[in-house]
Amino acid sequence: MMRISPKTASVLPAEFVLAAACCRWPLSASALSAIAQAAAQPIDWPYFMRIVARQRIAGLAAHALGAAGVGLPADIERALAARAQRIARQTLLLAAETIRLQRIFAAAGIPMISLKGSALAQLAYGRLTLKHGRDIDILVPPEHALAGMALLEASGYTLRDPAPEMSEAQRRAFVAHGREAEFTTQSDGGLRVELHWRLFDNALLLRGIDAYSPVLEVPVSDGQAIRTFTEADLFAYLCVHGATHSWSRLKWLADFAALIATRPGTEIVRLYRHAQARGAGLCAGQALTLARDLLDLRLPPVIEAELAGHRRVQRLVTLAREAMIGVDAATEPDLGPAALTRTLLTRFLLGQGLAFYAAQCRFVGVAIADVIRFPLPPTLYFLYPVMRFPSWVWRRLR
Repeated sequence: MMRISPKTASVLPAEFVLAAACCRWPLSASALSAIAQAAAQPIDWPYFMRIVARQRIAGLAAHALGAAGVGLPADIERALAARAQRIARQTLLLAAETIRLQRIFAAAGIPMISLKGSALAQLAYGRLTLKHGRDIDILVPPEHALAGMALLEASGYTLRDPAPEMSEAQRRAFVAHGREAEFTTQSDGGLRVELHWRLFDNALLLRGIDAYSPVLEVPVSDGQAIRTFTEADLFAYLCVHGATHSWSRLKWLADFAALIATRPGTEIVRLYRHAQARGAGLCAGQALTLARDLLDLRLPPVIEAELAGHRRVQRLVTLAREAMIGVDAATEPDLGPAALTRTLLTRFLLGQGLAFYAAQCRFVGVAIADVIRFPLPPTLYFLYPVMRFPSWVWRRLR
């Protein structure tokens, strides 16, 4: 069974324990036994379905429960199958669109790397159709961000976030201070693309990994492959991505654990050391501990020894559990002051050293809303931190 402490297990609902068991990969005999054992407890099936929806794991849950031979109420079985089928259709559509965009960007001479998405699904699960997919995340170099925006718009996409319309001056200021923009289509069910030119707000969390990093060509269909990070860089990226989102959805942890679940201990140690060298050691420690505790990922003894009693990592694990499970694992995370404070605290805990904290303060000191509203020329960018507090007060008074 999952390595959940008695204190934690006593407060976890049986429905969440079952949902987590369904996220174990691969579906070995021990994993199937854990699913059957969890399902043997009294389960509120409508509540279980709400957890599955909130954690975005319907594809994994349907597959796992079927493989374990768990009998479901007829209405629950139909609803879960329908969700899983929608995920499968969506992921195939996203894979095809990722390949199309890859060709378009290559023809324009813009380096592009796919983040997570279809490539990760294939690497982690050996198939595209189990992993939940909501959008396409692509990374380009910062100097190609404006051209990338224009290329997406010429390819049928419309800018949605941070603002539906932005002038050239606004776009330049936003590229200098932001890291991603969201685009959507009106056709094909409203496809979404997040164009990234930086991976994270604090570059010290993932040093040396960018759009020019070595790539792995992941075959996803006959003769078609998607470009993503090499597995070591992808491991580090997934650790930081999950950490900056406080691992608030079980699906991110499931994908991360599935990617390395069949790797030998020496390989997991190598990946962990790579993450440490890139500045993501605390994020990796948090991810590995969560995957061990919730998904029964086996960690090499050397990593177990390093993480045992690591107070910073344990604090990060506690914050992540609060975000993922909280008071109710079926309810979307609260966006109130307490949650924002937790997120801010978490992001300051993810790194170490004066340079990291200074970079984090610089990021916190600039509001993207100010950048959009007041697109200053580069010589005046220093004013954004100055206007941060009075602008925040003015927005609240409005």
